[in-house]
Amino acid sequence: MAFDGVGVGFGALIQAVPLPVMGGVSIVVFGLIAIAGAKIWADNKVDFSDHKNLLVAAITLVPGTGDFTLKFGQFALGGIGTATFGAILRYALLNRRK
Repeated sequence: MAFDGVGVGFGALIQAVPLPVMGGVSIVVFGLIAIAGAKIWADNKVDFSDHKNLLVAAITLVPGTGDFTLKFGQFALGGIGTATFGAILRYALLNRRK
């Protein structure tokens, strides 16, 4: 595998940033992602007084932010994938017709 030097230089630049600064950047990035999700809920007028919607959102936040990974043999589903799949499944189960 050949390197053109750009990727190596960028990696060196990232590693030169002090860990506390990277921690602060991570907090900002994950905060922005969370607020973007909340904005989507607000723009679409999701009714959180409905316990089904509240339950789906609340349970989804934990695996998504905690990077909860599911592994099935060689297949692994990362935190955001696990949270998304879980939200779709939970929503479908809670809203099925009887």
